[in-house]
Amino acid sequence: MHRAKSKTYLLFIFLISCVQANAQNGDTDSLKQLLLTQKQDTNKVNLLSEISFVSLGSQPDTSVWYAQQALHLAEKLQYEPGVLNAALSLADAYTTTGNYPMAINFGFKALALAKKANLPLNIIWANARLAQCYYYLEDYSTTLQYDRTIFTIAEKFFPDSIAFICTDLSRVFDGMNQPDSALLYAKKSYYQIKAWHYEGWYTVIYPVLGNAFAGKGQYDSALNFYRTGLHAALKNNATTDVIDIYNGIAKVHQAMGNLDSAIWYANRVVAEKTATSYPIGLLKAAKLLVEVYDIKKAPDSTLKYMRKAESMKDSLFNREKTVAIENLAFKEQEKQQAVAIARRKLQNWFLMLFLLACSIGAVATGWIVLQNKRRLQLQNMRNSIADDLHDDIGSTLSSISIMTELARKKSPEAASLLNSIGESALSIQENMSDIVWAVNPKNDRFENIVHRMNQFASAILDTGTTQLDFSVTPDVGASRLTMEQRKNLYLFFKEVINNAVKYADAGHIRIDISKKEHHIKMSIRDNGKGFDTSGRYDGNGLGSLKKRAAELNAVLEIKSAINEGTEVQLSFKIA
Repeated sequence: MHRAKSKTYLLFIFLISCVQANAQNGDTDSLKQLLLTQKQDTNKVNLLSEISFVSLGSQPDTSVWYAQQALHLAEKLQYEPGVLNAALSLADAYTTTGNYPMAINFGFKALALAKKANLPLNIIWANARLAQCYYYLEDYSTTLQYDRTIFTIAEKFFPDSIAFICTDLSRVFDGMNQPDSALLYAKKSYYQIKAWHYEGWYTVIYPVLGNAFAGKGQYDSALNFYRTGLHAALKNNATTDVIDIYNGIAKVHQAMGNLDSAIWYANRVVAEKTATSYPIGLLKAAKLLVEVYDIKKAPDSTLKYMRKAESMKDSLFNREKTVAIENLAFKEQEKQQAVAIARRKLQNWFLMLFLLACSIGAVATGWIVLQNKRRLQLQNMRNSIADDLHDDIGSTLSSISIMTELARKKSPEAASLLNSIGESALSIQENMSDIVWAVNPKNDRFENIVHRMNQFASAILDTGTTQLDFSVTPDVGASRLTMEQRKNLYLFFKEVINNAVKYADAGHIRIDISKKEHHIKMSIRDNGKGFDTSGRYDGNGLGSLKKRAAELNAVLEIKSAINEGTEVQLSFKIA
């Protein structure tokens, strides 16, 4: 957004043939002499724009006048490239002179023409002019939007120009009080420009570095870069750059407490002839003088510059109120185009979503139907297995038990062998009953397994010597277990109860079953003899317990001590 920024784009101007070869030295007087011999043609339009361009840094008012002449002639000739370049020059010149509504007006005009012609370079120029204007209006968020647009286009079409836009990004972040970002982009620009030995940009990059280091509180480095930039700006007669540098130096001295030096540099801005044509620089100097004189307790000087600053501020920023009116038609057109594009995209998006939803719905429906079919097949198979086990194998085992009893009565000498056969048959029958129960889909609900566990514990402890407490929280009953979980949990429970009956000699057994966050927790405690958990007990079923817990993916914990009872805790996750 700096005035001297335009100098760096001379390369681009040559690329689009805006000026003739005999204007390459940028000498304003020579260009004016050449203008006297030009006919009223497109060459004169280009020459008028070039005079406006080279006058901008030292004579902003003159720059406005020549750009207006270029625009008038280009429109008369219906020469759109000339209209575009003149609009760009007017946007730049009006920004410098503080006429922001007109600057924005011509910035939008240039942007529309650049987009129409689909010329990336001119689109960059137009966005840069708008960014420049909004920067001086201190609307940094809008400035950043335009700069990012420039960055995207430049990165694609003109990667070598990234250093230039990084300079502008540094200024924006400095204005937004983000010193780290400001210094990052300033350094990125500086090192690339330094590698090119591109001295034409030194009047800009050194003050930008000064601003960035000042924002970080590194004042000695800031002053060093400001002074280097000042030398380059004076050498190139870039008075608007000189004004910005004086303001930067004055601000640093104010921060360092060197109030007299701050006043001296601010007064250099006030004394500059160009300052009246560059009101934003003059306003910054006046504001600084108000702050410094207030610190020095000089009310007369404070009031003087306060009135000057307020007057300039009203003159500059009251114009801002007319921007919306002057550009309403353009913005409305842009808005309608954007809305139309967005509407088409949204319609396409909804159509795509609808088709995708239909596809997903069809797949989901098919998957659900298939799963239900498989579930029904599995349930029928489980019912068939349960019925077969109960009817065929169960009746066969019952027959074996009856025949064993009859054989024992007829052959007393084989009683021990027959007793063993009978006990084995009864054990198999009991285990088969458990398997049939586990396979049956009717027992999927947890309340069924709780009922069976309670029945088993009550039956095995029905001797009257052991008291049983069986506690289940209400939220457990509605839970569901898989067939595998139900089988392993029940067999685990039976093993623990059998161990307690056989080995513990307990007078009291307490069973607690609860549910918490999709986890079932079961605790079985007895007050029996206990055992040393560090020892090896091959015959007490501990291996079986660990096997069942592993199949449940459960956490198993056994706490026991001699004569202090035993507690078995099991915790596993359910769906």
